[in-house]
Amino acid sequence: MTGYEKIAILLGELGSSASDAILDRLNLSTEELSKIRKAMLQVRSYGERAYDPFDPNQVNRELAVLEEFKRYGEMRGIYKEVPHDGLIKTSDSANQNFRSMAQADPEAFAKALGVWLSSDK
Repeated sequence: MTGYEKIAILLGELGSSASDAILDRLNLSTEELSKIRKAMLQVRSYGERAYDPFDPNQVNRELAVLEEFKRYGEMRGIYKEVPHDGLIKTSDSANQNFRSMAQADPEAFAKALGVWLSSDK
């Protein structure tokens, strides 16, 4: 999976306000932004099929990207687990955690995405 595809998946999970803040800090060229937008369209379509959140292959692909970013974030101090007092954390709360962190520190997220972009060069 390319860096652009990974970025597309992560930005799609974060939502538009967090994604916009992160992209603003990346200082990307028009060509790079175009590649990200194209990748965002492609990762949400799987050939002739629409995205299916119940398709294990599609879900596993997205989870792999989020896990990679989480590990990177933990190493860089971007991402920290939040104690949940014995409650089971749902994927919705994990997604909200990512969104909140991205909105609070888009610069840190932008740096991590820059690493993925540099891996494609």
